Amino acid sequence: MRIFQTAPLLSAALLLAACAITPEQRVARDAAQKKYEQDLQVSLASQCDKETAELMREQFDSPPRSEKEQKAFRLRYIDKVSDPMFQACYKLAWQNYIARQELERARYYHDWDGFYYPFRRYCYYCW
Repeated sequence: MRIFQTAPLLSAALLLAACAITPEQRVARDAAQKKYEQDLQVSLASQCDKETAELMREQFDSPPRSEKEQKAFRLRYIDKVSDPMFQACYKLAWQNYIARQELERARYYHDWDGFYYPFRRYCYYCW
């Protein structure tokens, strides 16, 4: 009888241990997320200005430089990024990206509406 009491507890503990993420997995996941975000920023910047996108990529992958080279790079980078035309274009690129993501999410959920037929969120027949 004791085995029936400990078996669910032991199986729950094993299930939680199997689903736990290791520190190495967390570091790898965080690095992949950071790389994805940087690639997204560079791709959005490349829609506006290729040279600025290359400077952004160079900043993210910054090779070791002397202090003089670093200062010259930093001045070039700030000059390119602070350009009002680039900032306006970059802002529009971000807004376009966000709108596309929201549209994709809406299409995904709309495709699932037929699956939950009796429990629709909207009455399409009422309109």
